[in-house]
Amino acid sequence: MSIKQQEQLRSEFPFFREHPEWIFLENAGGSQVPLSVINSISKYYSRTYVQVGAEYDQSSEATQTVKLAHDFCRELVNGNGIGEVVLGASTTQLIHTLSHAFDKLIKSPDDEIIVSNIAHEANYGAWTKLQGKIIEWQAHKGINYDEFSALLSERTRIVALPHVSNLIGEILDVETIVQLVRSRSPRARVVIDGVAYAPHRAIDVRQWDVDFYVFSLYKVYGPHLSVLYGSNNAWQDFIDISAGPNHFFIPQSNVSYQYEIGCLNHEACAGILGIKVYFERVANVSADQPVRETIEQAFRIFANLERPLVERLFQYLSTKSDVTILGSATTNFRCPTISFRSSRLSSSEIVKHLHAHKIACRNGHMYGYRLIAALGLDLDDAVVRLSAVHYNTVAEIERCIEVLEEIL
Repeated sequence: MSIKQQEQLRSEFPFFREHPEWIFLENAGGSQVPLSVINSISKYYSRTYVQVGAEYDQSSEATQTVKLAHDFCRELVNGNGIGEVVLGASTTQLIHTLSHAFDKLIKSPDDEIIVSNIAHEANYGAWTKLQGKIIEWQAHKGINYDEFSALLSERTRIVALPHVSNLIGEILDVETIVQLVRSRSPRARVVIDGVAYAPHRAIDVRQWDVDFYVFSLYKVYGPHLSVLYGSNNAWQDFIDISAGPNHFFIPQSNVSYQYEIGCLNHEACAGILGIKVYFERVANVSADQPVRETIEQAFRIFANLERPLVERLFQYLSTKSDVTILGSATTNFRCPTISFRSSRLSSSEIVKHLHAHKIACRNGHMYGYRLIAALGLDLDDAVVRLSAVHYNTVAEIERCIEVLEEIL
């Protein structure tokens, strides 16, 4: 994609017109949203801000909007026909809802739950509340699949891991993880937190054979909603024991309704359809093209735009002897999220300097509390995190490097 074409993509995001002097490198906390999402939400408020489920015209249209949002999310994970999706306020909320359902399956203290200390707390803390024994994959010193495999046993019931650490940025090989689990712990269910992966690469639950996959749409250029995918087989475990948390008269087999407690944010569902429109513009295709093809094309473009960003920033930081970058010493299998610390300066000092030059970022543990603790770092100051996505430019990264050079 040419620089001019990327500029056209950036023009879809009002934030950059409102704040042209700012460089936004806090995308791991939440991306910006394109006009197509904003317009879809505005249209819903104007035309169909009514309760769903009735037979009059406006309610029927609203009901269809919510249905189409679910349909798109199934396509987004490539789970159409093999699983169902649940929408919720956040990934943290959805994982807690899921863990409560597992509470009816995990009955013995001998049942084992594997988590990792590189996880966001959302996909760690919820599982500690179950009766099972927590087994921690200590991956803070490097991703070693032999070490992970050694933790698996016939007692393993849940494997809950991040696809990408929201601090380290390295992409775990989910397909290999699932294969190891299937061979060594056939009763176990695999729960993957894809929040830090979803903005950068196409999700493919069909290829990876995961049981549950959860991520946040507000980090994938959409509204503040999150998605929990579950395979039909995995949901059946809960249907069989009536584990769904919603009203007793709602069929357990109606997974979305059963796990979407209360009333969904319907206008945000309209915004989900705006993501589809944006992807069509990125891929330069019509709405008639199969949705999954459009999604895959868009993410290939995203990956190509992001690669030079992470390579350049990583290369620069690697030249600083007093800077330590979290994760491996390579950009292979890394999303454009880089966290680092200086032995000479506090992380907050570095971030304040960047803010003074209108570069949006932050420091802290970013809910990767256990990772920062395992590394022996100050839990409040922790690390500086710079996170880019496809609408960031090489010129912005060069400007960020210029500003960092003044202080590092």
